[in-house]
Amino acid sequence: MDITTRPRQPLRSVLLAALATVATGALLTSGLTVANAAGTGPVTLQQRTSSVVTADPLPTVQIDNGYVWAQTMIGTTVYAGGGFANARAPLAAPGTSLTPRSNILSYDIRTGNLLSFAPQVNGPIRAVAASPDGTRLYIGGSFTSVNGQTRFNIAALNPTTGALLPDFNASIGGSGVYGIATTSDTVYVTGLFTQANGVARQNLAAFAMADGALRSWAPTVDLQGDALVIDPGGSHVIVGGRFYLTNGVVQRGLAPLDPVSGALDTAWAASKTVINGWSEGTYAGKAGIFALAVDDSGVYGTGWVYANTSIGNLEGVFAADAGTGAIRWVADCHGDHYGVFSTGETVYATSHTHECDTAGLAPELNPRSYRYVEAFSATAEGTLTRSPSVSSIYKDWSGTPAPAPYAWYPDFTVGRTSGLNQAGLSMTGNDQYVSVGGEFGSVNNQRYEGLVRFGVAPPNGPKQGPRVASATWGAPTVTSVVAGRARISIRGNWDRDDRDLTYELRRAGTASVIQSRVVPSSWWAQPQVAFTDTGLTPGASHTYTVRVVDGNGNAVTSQAATVTVASGKTSEYVNAVLDDGATLYYPLGTNRSDWGGSSTPLFGNRVTDVSPGAVAGVTGESASSFNGTTNARVSSGSSSTAPGTFSTELWFNTTTTQGGKLMGFGSAQTGSSGSYDRHVYMQNSGRLTFGVYPGQVRTISSTASYNDGRWHHVVATQGADGIALFVDGNRVAQDTTVTTAQAYNGFWRIGGDALGSWPGAPSSSYFRGTIDEVAVYGSALTSAQVSTHYAVGSGFQAPTATFQATADLLAASFDAAGSSAAGGSTITSYDWQFGDGASGTGVAPTHTYGEAGTYAVTLTVTDGRGLSDAITQEITVEAPNVGPNASFTSTVDDLDAAVDGAASTDPDGSVVAWSWSWGDGSATTSGATSTHRYGSAGSYTVTLTVTDDDGATSSATGVIEATEPDLPPPATFAASDDFSRTVSPGWGSADVGGPWTITGTAAPAAVADGVGTLSLGAGSTRDLRLSGLSLSDVRVSMDLRLDQAPATGSAYLGVITRSTSAGDYRVRVWLRDNGTVSLVVQHGSTVLRTYQVPGITRAAGDWFTLEVQVTGTTSTTVDASIWRAGTQQPAAWQVSVTDATGSNLSGSVGVHANRSSAATAAGLFSIDAFRVTNLG
Repeated sequence: MDITTRPRQPLRSVLLAALATVATGALLTSGLTVANAAGTGPVTLQQRTSSVVTADPLPTVQIDNGYVWAQTMIGTTVYAGGGFANARAPLAAPGTSLTPRSNILSYDIRTGNLLSFAPQVNGPIRAVAASPDGTRLYIGGSFTSVNGQTRFNIAALNPTTGALLPDFNASIGGSGVYGIATTSDTVYVTGLFTQANGVARQNLAAFAMADGALRSWAPTVDLQGDALVIDPGGSHVIVGGRFYLTNGVVQRGLAPLDPVSGALDTAWAASKTVINGWSEGTYAGKAGIFALAVDDSGVYGTGWVYANTSIGNLEGVFAADAGTGAIRWVADCHGDHYGVFSTGETVYATSHTHECDTAGLAPELNPRSYRYVEAFSATAEGTLTRSPSVSSIYKDWSGTPAPAPYAWYPDFTVGRTSGLNQAGLSMTGNDQYVSVGGEFGSVNNQRYEGLVRFGVAPPNGPKQGPRVASATWGAPTVTSVVAGRARISIRGNWDRDDRDLTYELRRAGTASVIQSRVVPSSWWAQPQVAFTDTGLTPGASHTYTVRVVDGNGNAVTSQAATVTVASGKTSEYVNAVLDDGATLYYPLGTNRSDWGGSSTPLFGNRVTDVSPGAVAGVTGESASSFNGTTNARVSSGSSSTAPGTFSTELWFNTTTTQGGKLMGFGSAQTGSSGSYDRHVYMQNSGRLTFGVYPGQVRTISSTASYNDGRWHHVVATQGADGIALFVDGNRVAQDTTVTTAQAYNGFWRIGGDALGSWPGAPSSSYFRGTIDEVAVYGSALTSAQVSTHYAVGSGFQAPTATFQATADLLAASFDAAGSSAAGGSTITSYDWQFGDGASGTGVAPTHTYGEAGTYAVTLTVTDGRGLSDAITQEITVEAPNVGPNASFTSTVDDLDAAVDGAASTDPDGSVVAWSWSWGDGSATTSGATSTHRYGSAGSYTVTLTVTDDDGATSSATGVIEATEPDLPPPATFAASDDFSRTVSPGWGSADVGGPWTITGTAAPAAVADGVGTLSLGAGSTRDLRLSGLSLSDVRVSMDLRLDQAPATGSAYLGVITRSTSAGDYRVRVWLRDNGTVSLVVQHGSTVLRTYQVPGITRAAGDWFTLEVQVTGTTSTTVDASIWRAGTQQPAAWQVSVTDATGSNLSGSVGVHANRSSAATAAGLFSIDAFRVTNLG
């Protein structure tokens, strides 16, 4: 057992140890609530994952002065159709590097390069779709000619060459085609038309894929269809558009149709939820579904509305189950939406979104700001919140399942070429790339007109770093108001494709990073990031910079700022406020500065200083008095984004019966704010109310009154656990369902601001009384933190928590008897968190853990005043050893067995030894794998015993069936000689093949000791033949040796084939005097080829194996190889020569030997294992 006690904090140690890491710094996440978005809570902005493309635009072929309306892909090729006359090289300036293209082009999504595909189409293209097998490409739009051939609004193309496919000769009569979907045999179209192939059709039609014949499928929609998909299961043809009636009944904007009959599926759920479309009066055609897309299980669509909620209820994106149409999620981002594409994990959309805080993206800003692409999870990860803009224009979608949005926001510029005045209009891609098409002119301030692609892994790495450059970012605000401490604060940066940025505090003269923080941010909400540097020498000067780094190492460093460290007294209360992360801290009274950040307060002229303040110490000498008038207020010095997670804190003293706002957030720095919430106000009765506005007023209130002329401490919090109100260290009200508030920019207001008709609104919106120690935090303070602040400020002393822990394997015992209370109080409760999700109470609990490990155990003790202290210690528990599991596999080849026990496992450790018993009485072997040869055939039981790292063992057995090897039949040769006789002179008769005949005297030849020999002096030659054979196609092999070293001179030794009086074919091994070995192929005395064999040299007495093959009739092919005897034969012939003469078709075989005339010593040649195989 190991117990590690974490260092105790001073009096403020009532903070849970889990919060102790904030003790050296703090952060404010303005506008962002970063929490687990799964479940029913509001969705929040997510860090981009590795499967989401980066914001780096990749070089892509452009269009020149036009637009891309529709895209699709076949393999890695993107087909983009729209209205344009030229393609332009990637990044080229307008009007330069042009390649003619007639309203359609293709490019490789991996490179962005334009492909040769270049059909000629004389009008704009609005729809592009591929056949399921990728062999045909269908285009639709408003045209009459394709490649010079008449085609009305629809055509089929070869996707490689761009050639018109003549077999598909369909036609559409009307304004044109806007959507195409295909199956293996049918092409479905939608648009605005009245006939197909000359037959009446109302905006929907289907053709045979093979020849363009009109199908009987004839559903109708009364206005234009804009999009068409086949659901993944093939059960529906889903049409989207701006229509009101489908098949004569009301079915607005989205309709699932039977692919055979065209019947409307009224049970399909999505079209009952997303309702966009109208066909009469001023608003006819003013809402609809612009695009549809599918993945393996879902249907995705985009909505647009240019009217009110009765005409269309969704601007945004929806996802539905493909089969049932059940809504998976909705992202109600205000602003029309256009293209949509899903990878199955991520859903991308194009739009001109200007408000999407309901789905975790940017709120409505003033002035309005548009974004043109979005990325969401394909799955629902939470719910939508109520939009502040809910009205007759915008529907309330709150509570609807929602996707998680990703931090991905490249910058697009708007174009004007299509008439829509938008950026992106269409999307396609795969799991590695996304292609955006439209009428934009640039992306991220670079030239990308009409087309751009993004990838999950840019070739040169992600380069979109923090956007605010050093000169613009400036220097942090550095202050020192507490002895030995410096406070460093800077507004956060942001990144186009990273939510989470790491901020590093650096102090000049110190090489290492002082502190670092990972803080979420976005383009619309950059948090205030604050650090506290402690342990400094009073009076010393220090210079600080802040470096911000994204997840890919792209970084920006701020300018530098210098501070002189404060001297004098310190304050326990100030330390508690700063250590808990206050990013705004106004002590008030005579201390008219921001001790927590860089937003110097603005005091109204009716605010006066009074003494003493609420809290003893360096800030308690004075407070601020407010007289209840509009100029009796204090405002934060700079505008900021309203925070999503926060706490406000102050002390007040009043006897007023007219109430007033103590503190809140408002859109105006002075006067009355137009937007206001996150406020704590006093009712006329003295009760306190805390309220926020997440699209509607939500408040909680105390039951007691506090206008009693005494100092009171009040804290209001909002976070993932809802809103809470604390007074004098105790929580007095809570609502766990309220986790968001209105999104806007504004100022913190102290002492008064507008209240309107909020519940219990007092007679006066401005407070009459005294306020002290105002602080704002970027987190929801815990109950322990709040009670600590109250205790420290009131002069109380918190209890002290301590405990002992012991462990016996998984069982642990704890004893907190040493904990104590101060000031005559007693400890009233002991609360335990055992670190594995379990909790307990009591002074001496026990707990059994489910598995071994190190756990952080937290004890919180609370005294009779409600003050608490917490301490965390780590305890390590161990589980009883679990033995290993032996397992093995075996293979057997005749008598040879091989076993593999690597699959053996140990559940709580590792296998360290393997022992094999072979079942035949032989010695055991070891190792995860092993081999064994049995002496005879039979069944043998093999036992594997494994040992784990704790010494426990386990065994497994298996039976191996060993068999005697099947011996190959003896080889048959036309000739064979192993020279096992003794003969001299000559070689006598071969074992097979008859007598050897010799050219010249026989004296040099002999057979003895299992070899045939020839002893030849300088310049001597002998040929020995098996003259009784007459063979044509043969393979001859033999082992050969020369006893003399190379220095004594060269020699030849080789094989003779097809030997007749007219000549022969022979391969001679040239054993040269330099030690190299060559093969010489000859026809008679004519040398056909000489080849020096690489990697072979010879020494005296080296044995080699020579193999020669001779085949052919009209021409003769001679193949040969040589290698050291006993080594691996070459896989292919080393020499292969074809002789066109084709003579000597049959003849005898034999051996040739020659000793160079320059030799200095006689040579003894040895021959063995002579084999001749008849191949004819």
